[in-house]
Amino acid sequence: MTTFARTLAALLTVFLWSGSAHADLDDIRRAAEAGDTKAQLELGILFQYGFNYKDNEIPALTWYMISANQGSTKAVKLRDTLKAKMTEKDVQEALEQVAQYKPSGKPVAVPAPVAPATAPAPEAPVDFSPPPATDAAPAGIDPPPAQ
Repeated sequence: MTTFARTLAALLTVFLWSGSAHADLDDIRRAAEAGDTKAQLELGILFQYGFNYKDNEIPALTWYMISANQGSTKAVKLRDTLKAKMTEKDVQEALEQVAQYKPSGKPVAVPAPVAPATAPAPEAPVDFSPPPATDAAPAGIDPPPAQ
């Protein structure tokens, strides 16, 4: 396991053991089971890296396949990478789980990240033109002496 994967697993483990993480995990699972593509992808990632058990590769592949079937390009890449590491028997088991998957209903809304505030629209540029040239001296200023 690479250093990055170990670090990610450690961070996810700490996150999952916190009190609010359990509720968040339940929300993600419900949303994934209801058909939310992003939640399915996230659940696959959690199974593959977050729980740190070899036996979780089959459910991870299952959720990657379900999300990929709905058009997630990231899930396609993760599915293909994980599938290449697995035995044919394990891949078949994941395929059977995908075949049994039936969305549980309307997807549960998973809170989306807050979008940054948009910048105000730029104002129309102001056209500046120089004042007209005159030979007259400004009022209150004496003309220069003649030489």
